[in-house]
Amino acid sequence: MEDPNGNLEEDAEYYDPNDEAGEYAIEGGQLDQDDEMMDEQDIEGEENEEEPQEEEEDLVDESVQGFFEHTDSVYCVSINKTFPDVIATGGGDDVAYLWDLNSGEKVHQLKGHSDSISSIEFNYDGKLVATGGMDGIVKVWDVQTGNLVINLEGPTESVEWIQWHSKGNVLLAGSADCLGFMWSTLKGDIVGTFAGHSGPVTCGMFTPDGKKVITGSEDCSIKVWNPKDSSNIMTFSGHGFHENIITCLDIKKDSTLVLSGGDDHYAVLSNINTGKVIGKLHGHTDSIVAVSMSNHNHSFCHTGSLDGSIRVWDMNTLQQRSTFKHKSSITKLKSHPHEPLLFSSSVDKSIGVWDERNGQLIKQFTGHQDAILDFDITLDGKVVTASDDKVSLVFSLNPPQN
Repeated sequence: MEDPNGNLEEDAEYYDPNDEAGEYAIEGGQLDQDDEMMDEQDIEGEENEEEPQEEEEDLVDESVQGFFEHTDSVYCVSINKTFPDVIATGGGDDVAYLWDLNSGEKVHQLKGHSDSISSIEFNYDGKLVATGGMDGIVKVWDVQTGNLVINLEGPTESVEWIQWHSKGNVLLAGSADCLGFMWSTLKGDIVGTFAGHSGPVTCGMFTPDGKKVITGSEDCSIKVWNPKDSSNIMTFSGHGFHENIITCLDIKKDSTLVLSGGDDHYAVLSNINTGKVIGKLHGHTDSIVAVSMSNHNHSFCHTGSLDGSIRVWDMNTLQQRSTFKHKSSITKLKSHPHEPLLFSSSVDKSIGVWDERNGQLIKQFTGHQDAILDFDITLDGKVVTASDDKVSLVFSLNPPQN
């Protein structure tokens, strides 16, 4: 294990965060792995659209646990991958909480932000949790004690997102002040400032191999950075790229392609090694607000839109493979670590679990009274949510054990 102080020279060899993921226990056994047998036509699925209609008339709460201390919208949620019974949530009440997944009890209240907490994430060994606020501050907390470890300062406007280094205590963040920041969190030092965007940095992340930082912005560009010296390696912008605000991005596990979505209603695939745009993915009728790369079939990627639809694409052909719908806007997509499953959340108050190969709705979780804004998934088939109804709920793909 490398120096936890975040020395960039020693932290240069990162590993793929997806390698840490375990396998889910999926109700009904292992899914059929034969992708070739699946129909590649555009599938709307009548049952996918009818089922939510019944739920709205007679809402069934399928949650197996809940966390109820927030007094305003819950904006973000994170599961501790090292200690998966520990859940973190942050909300519009300017407060974060740590929870016990099994008992539902509050473990710690994390107070100190002066504005809404918009992002929350545990570090690589599960001992620290970071909160990013609309007050422009990132705070790092000790998970065991709930005590504040350090304030990370630099942004002059709202923190849009945060991401921990997958192997050490280095934290990446994007801000509405057009800058990206990287801190050594144990010292609190800024070890990287990514300057060059002319609009808020709405999304970003380390590449899975850790050798680059990728950021997307309201200025319609994506920039590729060297984390060692904060230099800009390349920029994707202009003709043939996005024509409006970029809202979201994800990176292929081999660190070659970035998938970006935006307010121009289409997604773009770009090669971050060659600097070339591979192509555009057209089909949505409103802004794309969520994208993900498949962890099961490395030729697949997913886009989710305010138009309520989720589309699965073949990156080799740039053709749409299937489409499926929620009743309202998509808010987040997350690919299962191993199975051909895609999880989605929506303003329609539900979580969808889909077979990415054919668009089949495997499970739809209901129980919230308002839009689901964020969610995370555990390695044993649980989904933990964050909602506008001030509540975080837990759902399970597996039947309860008696």
